[in-house]
Amino acid sequence: MSLEEFLEGIAEALDTENELTPETELERIDEYDSIGVLSLMSYLDEMGIKATPADFEKFRTVADLVALAGEKIDG
Repeated sequence: MSLEEFLEGIAEALDTENELTPETELERIDEYDSIGVLSLMSYLDEMGIKATPADFEKFRTVADLVALAGEKIDG
């Protein structure tokens, strides 16, 4: 999966129209709330990536999600 595809998947999971970049601060995304976190957890789970609500408390930017996905993203 490309970085662009991953970012599009995050935007779709959050149901946001915002264009996301790795530098996007999660707190600036209106849809990034408790429901958004659950949607992201589901999206990541479909990719075989496990994340807990506690993990999301540490995340500050989309780059943190990219780092979590790690090798699932082809540069």
